[in-house]
Amino acid sequence: MRALTMSEVFGNKEDVFEDCKKQVQVLSSNEKYRLTAEIVLKNGDRRYYRAKTVDKNSAVREILTFVAALEEGIGENVMWRFKGEDKYHFSTNFEAKPSLIQQAKSAFLRYFFDLEA
Repeated sequence: MRALTMSEVFGNKEDVFEDCKKQVQVLSSNEKYRLTAEIVLKNGDRRYYRAKTVDKNSAVREILTFVAALEEGIGENVMWRFKGEDKYHFSTNFEAKPSLIQQAKSAFLRYFFDLEA
């Protein structure tokens, strides 16, 4: 016997969003705060996906996996952002902020050498 998806339970076979949640590996988390991503579809619908982890690096990987599965399911690109942030990311293009060590290293090198930012 096969398990039913949420879209099959409610009779809507076209709800790819719920079906793509299965493709993300379930991670257990005992923490209180989990990160949430707001996903904007091409037709303007906004959907929210709550990551299973509280670590931002793991949440980014999980959300990028979900976005890739969603785009494959609907055949269109989507925009997304973390709830509370102003910057949207298009598709799976995500540029992480450099760490404090990387920022210090580049500042040190720029001080002594003529490097372009």
